[in-house]
Amino acid sequence: MPVNDRHVRSLIAHAMANPGNGDACCGRVEVAFRDLQGARRVPGASLDLDLAAAEHYLFAFFMVCTGTVSPLQMRALVVGYDAKKWIDRARGKPNAIATTGNPVSPPNKDVVRWGLTGVSDGSREHDRCNASVHPPVWRKLEEAFGPGQGIGPY
Repeated sequence: MPVNDRHVRSLIAHAMANPGNGDACCGRVEVAFRDLQGARRVPGASLDLDLAAAEHYLFAFFMVCTGTVSPLQMRALVVGYDAKKWIDRARGKPNAIATTGNPVSPPNKDVVRWGLTGVSDGSREHDRCNASVHPPVWRKLEEAFGPGQGIGPY
């Protein structure tokens, strides 16, 4: 099922417009991401591809803007996460990477496209307001996301 780009933009704009959205640089993006992350954790919402695309956009934006990971690494993670979903489905375990009791959304090229757009937009914002932070080309996943499955609190 294709993603509705107009709806994705609306979800992102609504999340970014919430009052008290962190600092004027990357903090506002993190708060918006957390809002959409919470929305996706509601039972039944994890399969909403528009919501997934908006959340993946804001996650990539936030991680690159803060300098937690480099744009190169985030691009690899966006594409690699989708590839992992395909592999898990082929193995008959589509929920192998679930972080909640909800099912994992299916792999989707439009969700990947939105994630990659988040990388680009996060990189521009990083250069505008957070350029003093220099991420390594590649950071260990445990350092970026916390110990465990490589996804930590995200």
